[in-house]
Amino acid sequence: MRMQRWVQAATLAAAAVGPAGAAGGGGVSVGAAGDAVDMLPTFKAVYAATWNGIKLGEITLELEREGTYCYRYQSHARPRAMVRMFYGEPAETSHFCLVDGAVKPVRFRFDHGDDSYELDFDTVDSVVRGAGETRELPDNAQDRFGMHQAVRAWIMRQAPEPPAGDFTFSMVEDDRIAEYTLRVTGEESVKVPAGSYDAFLLERIDPRRIGRFWVAPGADYMPVKVENGKDGDVQLTMELLRYTPKDDAPEASAGES
Repeated sequence: MRMQRWVQAATLAAAAVGPAGAAGGGGVSVGAAGDAVDMLPTFKAVYAATWNGIKLGEITLELEREGTYCYRYQSHARPRAMVRMFYGEPAETSHFCLVDGAVKPVRFRFDHGDDSYELDFDTVDSVVRGAGETRELPDNAQDRFGMHQAVRAWIMRQAPEPPAGDFTFSMVEDDRIAEYTLRVTGEESVKVPAGSYDAFLLERIDPRRIGRFWVAPGADYMPVKVENGKDGDVQLTMELLRYTPKDDAPEASAGES
C-alpha cells in the first residue's frame, strides 16, 4: 500500500455499532434485534490520519439525506502541506438508498484529477456501468465508500445485541470486484481525541490484511478508531477528532404519520 493512497485506505473504514452507550454522545435508539433499519442517523465526523506514525492530515465524512430513504455520503481529505503537494485533495461521494433495511448503491464518484471515475449501479438488471465497461453485479455488491453504511445497517439490525455471524460483501472498484468479510471479535473501551467510548472491535477476516474498526453507539454507530495494514504491520491509523450528529429527518408527507 503506497503512502500517497492514504485517503483511499482511510475511507475503507467500516461503519458499525457497539453495545450500551459511551462518552461523547447519547447515540441513537434502535428497534428490537432483527428489525429492519428504516433510517440511518446523519452526521459529520472528522478524523486524524497517521501513516506509520507520521501525521498526514484530516479526513471528513458526512452523511446527508436525499429524500425519505436515500442518502448522499461524502468524504473530503485535508492533507498536510507535503502530502497535498504530491497527492492533492481527493474526494469521494456515494449515493445509495435503503431497501428492506439494506443499503443499495446508486452512484459512486471518486474525484482526483486524472484518476477520477464514476460508477452507476443498476440493481434491477444487476449490472454496474462505468470506467469504460458494464459488469455483472454479484450479491450484496457495494461501492468502496458506501459499504461503510452497508455494514452500519447490518449491525443496527441486530442492536443492541452483539452482531452474530459475518458480514460478507463484494466491493466494486473501477478495475476490480473483491469479496470482503467482517466480524465482531470483542468489546473494548477506547480513548481517542474525541473522548472515551465503549465499542465493538470489528475486524476484517483476511490472513494478510489488517482491518480493525472500533465502533461505538456513542458516535451513532460510526467507528471512533481504525487501523489498516498488512503482513502484521499497522500502517494507517485514524482516530475520531469531532463528531456532530444532524437532525435532518424528512418531514411526514400527506398520508404519513
